[in-house]
Amino acid sequence: MLPPIPLARYATVPGGQMLHIRPPTRYASLPPALTGFRPTDAARASEMLRLFARPHVDCPAEAVMLYRNALVLDGKQVLGADGTGVAESFPLLLQPHHAGWQQTHLDRVARGDLAHVDPAGPPVVAIFGECAFNYGHMLVEMLPRLVLLAEMGLRELRLLFPAEAEPLRAMVSFALHAMGLTGTLLPCPAGTALRVAALHWVSPVALHEHRKSPTLLRLMEHLRAAAPPPDGPARLYIARPAAARRKVVNAAAVEQAAVAAGYAVVEPSRLDFPTQLALFAGARQILGPMGAALTSLAAMAPGGTVAMLDDGACDPFFWDLACLCEQRFRCGFTGDVAAYDMAMLDRPMTVPPALLAELLA
Repeated sequence: MLPPIPLARYATVPGGQMLHIRPPTRYASLPPALTGFRPTDAARASEMLRLFARPHVDCPAEAVMLYRNALVLDGKQVLGADGTGVAESFPLLLQPHHAGWQQTHLDRVARGDLAHVDPAGPPVVAIFGECAFNYGHMLVEMLPRLVLLAEMGLRELRLLFPAEAEPLRAMVSFALHAMGLTGTLLPCPAGTALRVAALHWVSPVALHEHRKSPTLLRLMEHLRAAAPPPDGPARLYIARPAAARRKVVNAAAVEQAAVAAGYAVVEPSRLDFPTQLALFAGARQILGPMGAALTSLAAMAPGGTVAMLDDGACDPFFWDLACLCEQRFRCGFTGDVAAYDMAMLDRPMTVPPALLAELLA
């Protein structure tokens, strides 16, 4: 039985060769406007207020690394030849409950149950990580890595493609095209361990939930250039699908009030990726409940306004994204801010009329 995977910064993983590097960068951070902020957990409130007071965000260097004889699990976790795991942007892989997933793969590898990627052909590339099924994680934490590959002069590649990313295949293909990359997607079914003789791995360009990267802005320049021209109303209310988590209980009343205030109600999940880009590129004000669709605020021109309905999770992801994109950010809380737990991801919200009226004003 092989030992559990130790995770380390990519620069310390033995056997790696640096092919390309972007130097450290920084972006300004402005505190959000908080409406209805009612903390019931002092530690959580103190933590968030300290974060909101930061003056700027320092981003580490980003790199393309070449690993020989690398092992890739499910197309989303990369191990060096000695079994050391590279760093990732989403901390789920650091959680204790993830050890079972790792060990199941390692036990199979120890028995020789693994596949090999044909070494002949274009470079094999890994950019995906945990939650590759999620639009927000894909746009902010994974697709920007294509920028570094294009910067180093790569034009043709084979991209390891995890099964969970399948719903976003068209989005990935569009991003490859926008970056001038010709890519073949190599499917990685769940439970698959692949041995890759020479793997191009791109380091994280974000740290969920507190840090993004100006590399995302570079990606957005290419995506907007490849999408249709900016189109649509200046004010958008971002509705969530009826079957989505964190359902808005009084959604009909909220949407009716938004329309009366001059907002167009849109459900981005019904639109293809280029159309979403064009829609948000033309917007100056957006309002909506916390959810992945709000990530498209990255397509807006600087100087807009983003207002988010938060049920008390006090998630800093979208505020931090707005800081990077130079958008003013306001958070309206529909519930008390308590100690964080995963159940908040499923908790429905009811938007108080007075709070909604203030955010729409």
